[in-house]
Amino acid sequence: MTPFKLTSYIFSVIIFVIYSTFVTVFQPKPAISADNIYFPVSSTKLRLSVKSLEVFAKEGRITKEFEFFAKRLKPEKLQRLRKLLLYKFNTNSVAVSQLTYSPIGEEYIRQYGAIIKTRTGQNGFYAIRSALVLAAADPEGLTGLSFIRHFPTDIQISVKDFLELLDELSYLTG
Repeated sequence: MTPFKLTSYIFSVIIFVIYSTFVTVFQPKPAISADNIYFPVSSTKLRLSVKSLEVFAKEGRITKEFEFFAKRLKPEKLQRLRKLLLYKFNTNSVAVSQLTYSPIGEEYIRQYGAIIKTRTGQNGFYAIRSALVLAAADPEGLTGLSFIRHFPTDIQISVKDFLELLDELSYLTG
């Protein structure tokens, strides 16, 4: 092998190794988001996948998993939930960010964080703030579904708090 071919070969191998390392190390990682919503009941936690909720919201179809929860809601509450999941807030990420970092916005988020908790049961303040800003920047816009999809961990909420929150937020959808 001539020195030029040998140098060219070594150079090609080095480029290949660097490229392979770069692709492996900097490969896009899947986003962390809520896959499930947990409802603590007594000493157990009922689980509902976000996918089942999404199917219900977008198609109106009740999956086998969601059926357990749907049977326990009155038809009007079920429709209210569907509307709330799909309702698009007319806002953008800058406005949402400014609101969530304002003193009054922070206070509201802390209050809702006591209800909408992380999977481990901690106040969901930071997760809610993050989910609101990211959902507002989402091409779909800020909806109940996009908020849940951008929540950085699984969600924990009591059944009682969930039903009260559903009633409280239902004024948004008319």
